[in-house]
Amino acid sequence: MAIAIGLIGLLGASFARAALPDERGWEMVSPVDKNGGQVDPPGGVAGGGVMQAALGGGAVTYDSATSFGSDAAGAPVASQYLGSRVGESWTTQNLTAPTVSGSYDFSDQGVPYQIFSPDLARALLFNGKHCRGEASGCAVSNPPLAGTNAPSGYQDYYLREGGRFEALIEASDIAGLGLDPDTFDVRLAGASPDLKTVVLSTCSRLTADAVDGCGAGKANLYEWTQGGGLTLINGAPGAVLAAPSGAVAKGGSGVYWTDTNNDNLYLFEGTSSTQVDLAAGGGGVFQTASADGSVAFYTKGGHLWRYVEGTSTDLTPGGGVVGVLGTSADGEVAYFQDGSALERWAGAVTAVASGSEAADSSTYPPATGAARVSADGTRLVFVSEEQLTGYDNTDQNTGLPDSEVFLFDATGGGLVCASCNPSSEQPVGPATIPGSVPNGTAPGSTDIYKPRVLSANGRRVFYTSADALSKSDSNANPTTDEGVDDVYEWEAAGEGTCSQAEGCISILSNGSLPEGASFADASADGSDAYILTSASLVHTDPGSQDLYDVRVGGGFVEPIPPIPCEGDACQLLPPVPRNPTLATLVPGAGNPAVDYHKYCRKGYVKRRAICVRRGKHHRRRHGRGHNSKGRNGR
Repeated sequence: MAIAIGLIGLLGASFARAALPDERGWEMVSPVDKNGGQVDPPGGVAGGGVMQAALGGGAVTYDSATSFGSDAAGAPVASQYLGSRVGESWTTQNLTAPTVSGSYDFSDQGVPYQIFSPDLARALLFNGKHCRGEASGCAVSNPPLAGTNAPSGYQDYYLREGGRFEALIEASDIAGLGLDPDTFDVRLAGASPDLKTVVLSTCSRLTADAVDGCGAGKANLYEWTQGGGLTLINGAPGAVLAAPSGAVAKGGSGVYWTDTNNDNLYLFEGTSSTQVDLAAGGGGVFQTASADGSVAFYTKGGHLWRYVEGTSTDLTPGGGVVGVLGTSADGEVAYFQDGSALERWAGAVTAVASGSEAADSSTYPPATGAARVSADGTRLVFVSEEQLTGYDNTDQNTGLPDSEVFLFDATGGGLVCASCNPSSEQPVGPATIPGSVPNGTAPGSTDIYKPRVLSANGRRVFYTSADALSKSDSNANPTTDEGVDDVYEWEAAGEGTCSQAEGCISILSNGSLPEGASFADASADGSDAYILTSASLVHTDPGSQDLYDVRVGGGFVEPIPPIPCEGDACQLLPPVPRNPTLATLVPGAGNPAVDYHKYCRKGYVKRRAICVRRGKHHRRRHGRGHNSKGRNGR
């Protein structure tokens, strides 16, 4: 029995891989020893948290309310970690900066780390709130990080790169401005994806050409560039970044912002701003922009406008636009919902799915909504409660429609329901994909990152479903018959191990365990799919909530559990012999000399201290006994 258990442990990774698509395997990313804690989901640490996967795979950052690891430099309410796949194992690095616990307003600014670059090489860190506890009107208690020129006592942000920190606001930036550290406030408004351009918001005057707006309660926007410092974006105070993400171009070539004094939309480039929504009469609402910032989309009065090179074009003369789901990276394709259908614009407008609510309202706007568009604009993932493909999504328990995940493929695949039950049975729970994940619960909290639910080539979709879409998914709640959330993958035919023309639906978590799981993030190609679960998916996981990588070709061979001993086999092993030393190599007295007088030669035995031949003695004894027995017989 013990040998069988050992074989199961040895082959556990193989069994897991065989049950998963694409020859995937479960790999536990978070360490076994978490100091009694767990990996917390985004929003699970005092309303904040950052969980983000590396674009290229093999690395992920996450946080926990518990500090663990020998390299921790501090222990605030939330500690940040970096998991990296090195060889055939995952290593854990504690990224927590030496900050003072309790000096963060988590409901407002979230956890200290705000956002990471796609490769996780850079990150933005907030240095804390005013005072500690409930007090107000005092300086930030956390001292400046070593090696930086941050002014002491002022709110600030740091760029972490290569294990070193750089202050975005330096002492020289505020020298002579008369700013009071007790009342100086600054917020992260947004950043370019690589974090080399950051937009900060504060009512204070940080540059010579700025006007203090604190008395009027109006903010200024400042563009910080690595190596270039701070530049004022607006003129008069009263400016907000146009959107928490998508408004700062890749490489920092442009920043879209809104003047709150007149609600007009502007593009800041270099040192000046240009009005974007002039053709619409002002008042345009920014939706998103191309990756390089040269093309922007905005709405006004139910019309969708496209701005490029100083010219705005109305893409929907008939109006009726309700929301924009997203655009291609080059700005040549856009998806939007109007009063009659979910539409696609690519030089002309075509319908994706009919109905005024074909796309759920949670799928837009682009900055925070749940919809995703592939970089080339050919594929769109969105959520809907409408029966867009004929599947009856009426919940068996509630009688209400459950949300389902849909994929539209403009290259010929059409509209596919990626989460509809393959058995055609009505669902017992909804399918969902996450929108942006805010770091904090208060208005204005950082809300930048959207997990990758759509692979770069648009042929893989990840989502969470409470319905049992796989035969191995049996973890329904026995009391209510409601489904338990599990993580699923949809693949197009020819992707991975999928050979079905209509695509393949596969479970990535363990559908037989009651704990369920939720989708966390994925690499760009989808080969690394991260899930968060309290279930123990490998034998070495003793429990608590952990982060797993369901990796293509992954899964580690687990060590064989020791065979339990019985009886005398449980005795302790003898100590390991000592290695030779100078003392042990010194010749000793040796063994005592042999006293040969104590022994008889071969063939002899000692009787009464005399060596006699063994055979002779035996015959004499034997003869006497025989004769005696004979005489008695007569």
